[in-house]
Amino acid sequence: MNYFEQLSKKLESKFNITSLEMDSKFVELGIYSLDLVDLVFEMEEELGVEFEDEELMTIKTVGDLIQLVENKKK
Repeated sequence: MNYFEQLSKKLESKFNITSLEMDSKFVELGIYSLDLVDLVFEMEEELGVEFEDEELMTIKTVGDLIQLVENKKK
């Protein structure tokens, strides 16, 4: 399973979001700061990565989060 699929399943189960694209903005999906932080922490635990605070501030879209994960997993 790729990171996009993993994130899609998580968003569907937690937030009932069924339509997701890489350029989907979290705010437009109804996912705001606290929910996004919670989501990112879950991804960190599941994938064994850790984001810096500065990196967290750059996450606006699904693609932003996927790119950060991919960069950490290299």
